[in-house]
Amino acid sequence: MTESDAHNQQHWDRQGWVREMVRQHQSPLIRYARSIVKDEHAARDIVQETFLSLCKQAPGDLAGHEVAWLFRVCHNNALNRLRKERRMSHNSEHMGALESPENATKAVENAQDNEAVVRLIDQLPSNQQKVIRLRFHSGLAYREISEATGLTVSNVGYLLHTALGKLRQQMQQLDA
Repeated sequence: MTESDAHNQQHWDRQGWVREMVRQHQSPLIRYARSIVKDEHAARDIVQETFLSLCKQAPGDLAGHEVAWLFRVCHNNALNRLRKERRMSHNSEHMGALESPENATKAVENAQDNEAVVRLIDQLPSNQQKVIRLRFHSGLAYREISEATGLTVSNVGYLLHTALGKLRQQMQQLDA
């Protein structure tokens, strides 16, 4: 095999690897980024930036840690976006549903419920917010959350347990 053939094979392997990572992880990454920036288009941009960063990595360097790396880079990209824009956007996707009074009432109630939960999550300490989003928005397992955050698996479990307890208590207080 010539040096040129080896280079072409390496290039093809990397392309296939990146395509597979996109296929497997694009949707969960978009959900995760959207949970942070609260905007679908911004989330898609953030995930695109994440995969562009992946293209610069050698597959062997990330072997076995691809998921953690992707979520860590996505998280950092999302925080950078928030810092740069210094704005908290609210979803406007329910506006189209306001055509009839019944739909408007349901849309407003759903939006209020969602906003209340988001506000409660936003009041949690940042490490609890992160594990909540990784677990419930992105569907990561405790081990994957551990790899993405650098926390131990037992610490992830503790943070989730504590955060969910706080959220449950705060939601009961709101209902009272």
